[in-house]
Amino acid sequence: MNVSTMIDELVVHIKKLTTTLQFTTPKGAHRAPQVVDGYLPPKDPKNHNTTEDFPYVIVRYLSDETDEEGATAQVKVICGVYSDDDRQGWRDLLNLMSSIKTFLLSNRLFGGCFSVELPLKREIPEEQPVPEWQGVLTLNVSIPSIMEVDEDVQKIFSR
Repeated sequence: MNVSTMIDELVVHIKKLTTTLQFTTPKGAHRAPQVVDGYLPPKDPKNHNTTEDFPYVIVRYLSDETDEEGATAQVKVICGVYSDDDRQGWRDLLNLMSSIKTFLLSNRLFGGCFSVELPLKREIPEEQPVPEWQGVLTLNVSIPSIMEVDEDVQKIFSR
């Protein structure tokens, strides 16, 4: 199973939750966070009708490892909200991250073959570029292992 498939499936999985959430945009509107893989889409400074970045959830691949026990990928879920209110901005971010964390821990299996494993780490850096608030969830995701093709396996599949 391809790691990029896991990222795509995790985006779909998180979107199931975020469609019900509402956060403030820099222009004062309210909308659900956009959920994207990798990085936020590039902006065209000449086009003022593009989607605002905030609020967002970015699902980003970090690394993967395979050993005798199986295969695991490490993924960052980067969350961002916008708030001019210093007393509310960090709370909005914490609420978004808590919603995602609770959803992932109560719905660990996704994409039919991937699973969120413990530990799951949440970090909100002390220094924030107010009015933009950002935090990170670091996930360990079990992914299907590649089986070695030995004589016995070849016999099974050659029938």
